[in-house]
Amino acid sequence: MTFKELQTGDYFRILGITTPYVYRKTNDDSCTLNETLQPIRPYTSVKKLTGTELIEFLGQQQPDSQPQRTVRLKSRPVPSREKAGISKYGIIK
Repeated sequence: MTFKELQTGDYFRILGITTPYVYRKTNDDSCTLNETLQPIRPYTSVKKLTGTELIEFLGQQQPDSQPQRTVRLKSRPVPSREKAGISKYGIIK
């Protein structure tokens, strides 16, 4: 089967690639891999995922199966009152 024969939205693998990446057809000349748009030739040999393979793939994409990423925010130093010209009783003139 070629890429051109797929319908928009179909999930597939590219034949001849050892790593089992799963792509999705977005239009007649591109597909997505991990939400990144990729150009592809219409005559590229592909294998459409079966229902079982698609269920397995989508099951792996659930948020619970993804490792949790920790986001650390940088803290900004708070200027001391003396440097800001403010005392605990008000502004220093």
